[in-house]
Amino acid sequence: MNIIVCGGNGFIGSNLVQHLLNKGHNVTILDRNKARISSPNLKAYQIDLLHPDSFKTEWFENVDVIINLSGKDIFTFWNQKTKKLIWDSRVTVNKNLVEYIRKLPQKPKTFISASAVGFYGDKGEEELNEESPHGKGFLSDVCIAWEKEARMAEKYGIRSVQVRTAPVLLKNGGIMHQLMKSMRFGFTFVFGNGKNWFSWIHMQDLLRIYEEVAIHDNFSGPVNASSPNPVRFKDFVKSLTKIQKAIIIPIPAFLIKLFLQETADVLLFSQRMIPSKIQNHGFKFLYPDLDNALKEIFKKTY
Repeated sequence: MNIIVCGGNGFIGSNLVQHLLNKGHNVTILDRNKARISSPNLKAYQIDLLHPDSFKTEWFENVDVIINLSGKDIFTFWNQKTKKLIWDSRVTVNKNLVEYIRKLPQKPKTFISASAVGFYGDKGEEELNEESPHGKGFLSDVCIAWEKEARMAEKYGIRSVQVRTAPVLLKNGGIMHQLMKSMRFGFTFVFGNGKNWFSWIHMQDLLRIYEEVAIHDNFSGPVNASSPNPVRFKDFVKSLTKIQKAIIIPIPAFLIKLFLQETADVLLFSQRMIPSKIQNHGFKFLYPDLDNALKEIFKKTY
């Protein structure tokens, strides 16, 4: 297949591009940063996706699938400027892409957009499948608008899929990278009481889900991308400390809210996401259990 990956040089994007190339697909990267890999089956263009006037029609010729992974990192303090970047890099970019491809004489068959577990907000003990309602708060609002713009592609006869992604586990990126910073100095944190549900997914399973929904036309709408076995956050941190010994320091929720304000949502929300749709289609996870996922990531037995 011929696949465009927008944001193909990011944390997930660079791994997905390599995965797709390894599977024999032809890939084009659209990203503001220079591509970090090369291949005879790879084309890469540096472009700011917030400026569609710089798009070129030839980039989209004979393309089967567009995957949009662009998005400002949410693991940062939110002020008005960063919130606008988080919004625009997701919602506005989706809008720009759909508006552009609707005018193409030859349209792609499929438009796949990243989304996030943040869609559901703080849901306590509730199991969250693709039919569960959205939550409240900034992240929920972003995800609702993000997905709405992606679904606009359906008006033009293009299949649309929104991949609601849990925190992705990989040693040198995402939430693992943030937690390992302190663990190198012998300590790590549990936020609040740690009883909040933490949904997660191994990077390899996420890449396989993206390829699965790209290839198979029977997928549409939201698809939860998470392990079928979410854990309490305190148990997630305990599993990490089996790999690298560290003292676990609890930080009361009120202190987190005091210092981080709205950004505290990322650390304190309880989200027990279940990947119902992908499992109902027969998808088998390589790493459904946390301990095995961590063993693979760190190539260590314990």
